[in-house]
Amino acid sequence: MISRRVLILNNQKTIMFLVNPLAGNSGGEKYYDEIKTQLVKYAINSEVYISKKPGDIKKFICAQDLDKYDGIATIGGDGTIHEAIAGLMCSKKTKDLSLAVFPGGSGNSFCNDLSIIDKDSALKALINFEISPIDVMKINYGKKISYSANIIGWGIASKVNLLAEKLRFLGGIRYSIASIICIMKLKSQNMDFLIGKREIKGQGLLFLALNTMHTGKGMKMAPNARLNDGLIDIIYFKKASKLRVFKIFTQVFSGKHINDPLVEYHQVKSFEINTVSDQLNIDGENTGHTPIRVNVLPSSLNIFAEIQ
Repeated sequence: MISRRVLILNNQKTIMFLVNPLAGNSGGEKYYDEIKTQLVKYAINSEVYISKKPGDIKKFICAQDLDKYDGIATIGGDGTIHEAIAGLMCSKKTKDLSLAVFPGGSGNSFCNDLSIIDKDSALKALINFEISPIDVMKINYGKKISYSANIIGWGIASKVNLLAEKLRFLGGIRYSIASIICIMKLKSQNMDFLIGKREIKGQGLLFLALNTMHTGKGMKMAPNARLNDGLIDIIYFKKASKLRVFKIFTQVFSGKHINDPLVEYHQVKSFEINTVSDQLNIDGENTGHTPIRVNVLPSSLNIFAEIQ
């Protein structure tokens, strides 16, 4: 078991909150005000930064002197968390700042793996100041570097996310609806993967690299994944009929899909996708293109949570 550090509240703490104003049905600032009121009761002060556009949170973390804070916290979905982690990793501030996460998106798959399902469970994790290290995936696009603590998706995994973004008005169910629509329009792509030392080529439909067990809204995509095991969980499958893919999809909420003969499941420390200019889904954001090289950075980020 990876040891965790418990901080004793023997003096007043200060947390910097990074808020996506669209979180919680565009109530991100009100969400923060409610949290602030609760934190004062536990001698925890807070300050707030409200983002205006995508990328602001990452830039804020990289540019600002955050030495006076005892941690930072996000209010938003998986994309907001992705920005905060990217900022912490790129600025090398992970040694001094731990990250708290308050779910405010429609999927919240990263929070699900931390057993943080609502404001109260997120508050408890922060108030207890119990900190656990987690792994992060380092992504190399040529000379550019990015980071992921959740998922990297290719093929139908990317297409579903692109469509789900257009269906945001449907809430969390948009991921399931988008998955069904994409299955009906199913089209394979050329695979060129290196998974560990295993080379994979041919026609394929889906590739997911996961640090978390969950993706989308409650999909148990990588049932063996752990945030702190030093491994990347890989799911992929090759060409199959629409009916077969639909059957596999119905099993992802229980995790039983990995028992299907068409589904490949591996745990590795590194992988490559060597196709050219294929769209990627990184932590729920439609950003980045292939080719990429990815490796795991074990225990490289501290999170306010209890992880066994």
